[in-house]
Amino acid sequence: MVTKKIRVAAWVMLIAQAGIIFSGGIVRLTGSGLGCTDWPKCTPDSLVTTPEMGIHGLIEFGNRTLAVVLAMIGVVIFLMLWKSRKQRPDLFWLNLGLLAIVPVQAIVGGITVWTKLNPWVVAGHFVPSAIAVGVAAYFVRRTYDTGIRTGEKAPSPLPALGWTILVLTAIVVFFGVLTTGAGPHSGSTMSTRNGLDNVWITRAHAFPVWLMVIATIVALYIAVKRHSVMVKPLIVLLIIELAQGLIGYVQYFTGVPIVLVALHMIGLSATIAASVAVLDSAYSRSTHAHTDRSQPVVH
Repeated sequence: MVTKKIRVAAWVMLIAQAGIIFSGGIVRLTGSGLGCTDWPKCTPDSLVTTPEMGIHGLIEFGNRTLAVVLAMIGVVIFLMLWKSRKQRPDLFWLNLGLLAIVPVQAIVGGITVWTKLNPWVVAGHFVPSAIAVGVAAYFVRRTYDTGIRTGEKAPSPLPALGWTILVLTAIVVFFGVLTTGAGPHSGSTMSTRNGLDNVWITRAHAFPVWLMVIATIVALYIAVKRHSVMVKPLIVLLIIELAQGLIGYVQYFTGVPIVLVALHMIGLSATIAASVAVLDSAYSRSTHAHTDRSQPVVH
């Protein structure tokens, strides 16, 4: 049985993972990418930011500090799950995977500083965070059941549509990263852009978004007709998609203002989490604590 404390901790992990993406976006949007000029120290002579580095140093160091907090959350959850690791190995290993991403991100973050925010390295720095949000969302959902598949799943073609939506989400994120690398917010006046045409890469980013919206509407229509449990997750995803689309188009036609870009970053994490929830809802899992893990699960 998953305790309420573990469930709350899982939610905190998800929020913190999304927070890393948001704070990283703030670093870029405020031109604070090189607020700390070195890594792992903030400067060659100081581990932390100094008054001379001003607001940019504080913002960049704040992002680094949040990464430390994220690692601490992972360690706390690790300790909370230690005694139940044999009963809930899924939760234990999911958290361990999330914890392992932190040092990887830290090292890639250091490389971004050493390369003066090379846009391709910055893109590589973002991808693990996007994956971590998806894993954290899956982790949260597993705290509401036993983690054991019942063998039942949503009626066809809903599972296939769930996978399609998740794949399209990954494609949207990929092109979103490329669009960011071609846009005006580089994170520092010293940083170069990736050289892609901003108009065409934005269109390439929008195309899978529309496909994703269409797939979500089709899936929602089928789920409603067949009274599937996927209805609620699909409604949530569709609302997020429409809000993201609105923000995306408004920011494009208004010169990519910082506030809207920041909101778009929040929406990105919400989109990833909601897509994971949609796919996961297609596959039923037991909610009974007495379920025997020794019994084979029919898929």
